[in-house]
Amino acid sequence: MVPISRPNPSPFMTINEVSDFLRLSTRQIRRLVAQGLLRPTRFGRSVRIHQRDLDSFVASQNRSI
Repeated sequence: MVPISRPNPSPFMTINEVSDFLRLSTRQIRRLVAQGLLRPTRFGRSVRIHQRDLDSFVASQNRSI
């Protein structure tokens, strides 16, 4: 699996960053999290998506085509 490159050096992305990266709405990203398709990491009330979890999600979607 080839990691997805992006300018932010942190392995954690906000919902907005994931939304921009995947070109989906923030609402759709939150739905993917709620459905268990995209695993969140919570820091208090903040929700972040780890790079490896995003990579796994994208890879799983590519296999289903």
